[in-house]
Amino acid sequence: MTTTDSKITGLIKKFHTLCSRIGIGNDAKELLLIDNFGVSSSRDLSVGQLVMICDHLGASTSLSDRDLELDKLRKRLIASVFAWGKSMGLSFDMVKVKKIAARAAKRTDFNDIPKEQLRSLYAAFNKKKKDLSTVEYFTADMIEYLSTYN
Repeated sequence: MTTTDSKITGLIKKFHTLCSRIGIGNDAKELLLIDNFGVSSSRDLSVGQLVMICDHLGASTSLSDRDLELDKLRKRLIASVFAWGKSMGLSFDMVKVKKIAARAAKRTDFNDIPKEQLRSLYAAFNKKKKDLSTVEYFTADMIEYLSTYN
């Protein structure tokens, strides 16, 4: 992948992230691209066009560095809870995951969890997932061992 390709890929990702933060859905995104650039996909835009549209959308979403950091920590916690559930053989949706995280933090709303508690819960759910994997490994090993002697 050349530098230009990686730059375009990064700008496309930034475009879609900015659209989701503003609340622009797929249909509105397509209309935006068709009306302004005559293309139906962000992959058809040039680097200059991507920079221009990202700058325009970025001005609409002026999130502070603190908000971006909290957003990143929330996403990490969500991924950790999903992985923990998967290791237990359970299937969760986003609403359930946020409720589990909020309950673990003793909060009523997921977005009220402070930064340090997000980090702590992320580590705790990752540890639980690893513990479950280790127990499963040793249990399977013990079952195999016992089955050879019976």
